[in-house]
This record gives sequence, C-alpha cells and structure tokens, in this order.
Amino acid sequence: MTERKRPPVAWEDQPLRSLLFAPGNHPRKLEKVGTFGSDAIVLDLEDAVADAEKAGARDAVRAALPTYKPSTAVFTRVNGPETGRLEDDVRTVVCADLDGLMVPKVERPGTLRELDELLVGLERERGLPEGHVRVLALVETARGLVRCEEIAFAAPPRVLTLVFGLGDFSVDIGVDLTPDATEILYGRSRIVVAARAARLRPALDGPYLDLQNVEGLLAETRRSRQLGFQGRVVVYPPQVEHVQRVYSELSPEEAEQARRVVEAFEQAEAAGSASIQVEGRFVDYPIYARAKEKLRLYRALLDQVGSPT
Repeated sequence: MTERKRPPVAWEDQPLRSLLFAPGNHPRKLEKVGTFGSDAIVLDLEDAVADAEKAGARDAVRAALPTYKPSTAVFTRVNGPETGRLEDDVRTVVCADLDGLMVPKVERPGTLRELDELLVGLERERGLPEGHVRVLALVETARGLVRCEEIAFAAPPRVLTLVFGLGDFSVDIGVDLTPDATEILYGRSRIVVAARAARLRPALDGPYLDLQNVEGLLAETRRSRQLGFQGRVVVYPPQVEHVQRVYSELSPEEAEQARRVVEAFEQAEAAGSASIQVEGRFVDYPIYARAKEKLRLYRALLDQVGSPT
C-alpha cells in the first residue's frame, strides 16, 4: 500500500477558490507552485507542455507529488481523451499523494465513466480507498457545453464539479474576450446551473488572462462570483491572494448578518422549527445553507490573512 505523506483532504471543508497551475516540465515552477497560498495546485501535463516533453513531464509530476504541504489540494491536469495520452498520464500519477485529476475537453458523459473505471482499478491495485482520487471536469468547447447537463448528471461520485475553460471555449466559438465578458455569459451561466442541478460543488471559472491588470482581475472575479462560481483557475501567482479574497469577502456587516442567521436557525431547528424570521427576514433551509457557506469561505479568508481588510 502506498503511504501518504500528507493527510487526506477533508473535501467538505476544503475551499477551491484558486487553482494555481504549473507546467509539469518546469522543475523550478513545480517546486514553487505550492508556496503561493492557493487552495489547490494543478500540475499540468496538457497545454503547458510541448508534445516532445510530455512523457518526461509525467515522471517529473509524479516525483513532485509528495512534496506539497498538507493544506493544499494537489491535482494533475492530464491530457484529453482524444490525445491517446490520458491513460498513461493517469497510470503514472495516481498515488496516495495525488488528490485529484483535472480532465480537459470533456464532451460526453462516457469520458467520466471510463475514467472512473480506470481509477477504481488503480486505487484497488495501489492500496488506495475507492474514490481517493477526485475529478474536476473541464468543459471548454461548444460540444461540451451543449452536453454539460448530461455530463454533470452522469458524473460518478468522485467528480467534484465542472470547470469552465473560458479561453478554449472563446476560441472554439470564434470570439475575442472583452473586459465585461458578455460573449461567454451564456456558457458561464449554463455551467454554473448544470453543476448545481446535478448536486455537484459550485462550478469553477477559468483564468483571468490580463495578468498585470489587478483592477480588472478584481472586477472580473466579483462578476464571476455573482454568476455563481466559487473559485477559478489561476495561471499567475500574484493573482492568488486577490482571487481568494474576492471569493471569500464579506463586509463586517454581512459577516455578522450571516452569523446571526446561522445561529438563529440552528437554535430554531433544535427546537423543531425550520422556518423563522431573523430581523424581519424570512429564513429557511436554503437561506441558512447559503449563509453557512458564505461564513465558511469568509473564515477561510480570515485563516489565511488574519483580517478581511
């Protein structure tokens, strides 16, 4: 049985506000990617790695997996099913120290089922609990988008959620990304709804690519959060802190209001009531759940930076 050097991820408590990428063929970036405070890291075997270096990158990623700190969820993005490389990627990197896989260009439900069968066999063979390796499904083509509900509803239990690959999607439909991103609003909204309808975790957004534009990053991430995303891919380490703050931020008044809602509802529920008023506002299970989730992310921010301001 493979021994894990880090404790298993408690997924119910693990935020995924930022997923910081590092190319699998760049030793220095593999070494540094876990030091920027992101909730998760993604060691990339796909687009960031030239074809001639993909085999070597597999081994480099596998060697790096045990080196990251316990608070960071560690994923590997494998090559897509159409490349013929996916199975070799998966067989190389699956081990106790891998928390999950990100699968690109998912366009049909069968892709996730076939991957699940492969992972069940590898987990059994390598002494890992079934479901140890979780999956993020990247939807980043028009064909994937029109089937995203099927993909989400057919997802095996190990699938955490959908990720919107906004860069590849914009190329596929033939548009240039603009600051307000109205050209991909339909795609983003559909991914968010599909993930939640299938009772997956909230969907994750793609990267903000104007790397030096901090104000643009903040505005765009607030827009992303407003659409229903609770995290995003990050390709530039200085963006991590800004992204995590936006997905967690509450004003002191909002945080206090959420705390009062949670406390009042839990007291009422213990007394047998599941619909109450808090300061004149109606509260039932959905509103309670939303307040509790907002507080969870807010506390993750406080744990990270010590202050919301």
